[in-house]
Amino acid sequence: MKWVWGVVAVLIAIIVLVAVAFPSVTVRYRLTLEANVDGETRTGSGVIEVTYGKNSKLSQSEISINVRGEAVALDLGSRGTLFALLREGADIRSGPEWIVFRAAGFSYGTLPSPVEEGFRRLRRLSGTFELPLTSLPLLVRFRDPNDALTVEKVDPLDLAASFGNGAKLTRATLQIVPPGIWPWNSW
Repeated sequence: MKWVWGVVAVLIAIIVLVAVAFPSVTVRYRLTLEANVDGETRTGSGVIEVTYGKNSKLSQSEISINVRGEAVALDLGSRGTLFALLREGADIRSGPEWIVFRAAGFSYGTLPSPVEEGFRRLRRLSGTFELPLTSLPLLVRFRDPNDALTVEKVDPLDLAASFGNGAKLTRATLQIVPPGIWPWNSW
């Protein structure tokens, strides 16, 4: 029986060593889009989870990133639906894995170095941040919601071009969701 406890102790030690050598942090945030359509405020939001992990020195990238969630849908009534996809928009730092850094004021909109310091800053994040409309993930609409081939890119600064006069994206916020508040039943 002693050998079983010995094996358990070794396994626990390995798990602790891996966690120390390759730390990670998970951030959950609610992305909320707000638009004005003919004088009426419309909002849509969704929760996105991003896990950042430190890679070994043998890896090409210093960190690994895993994004989970669904596109944010903003119902604009009879004009259609605006979707914020889980991919970069206007520039490479507008993807769902990077907008946290921009919203929270991290220098250059990226993870600070060393990685461990960046992870400590991420763990301390809380509250709600304004996100510039130019920093949003890719925005699209579907001319025909039943046909994926009718997808069109939407300019966040000119919603009227895609949804008609009287439609304007007015605000985007990113709210850190405390650990333990899980919007999905399971994945």
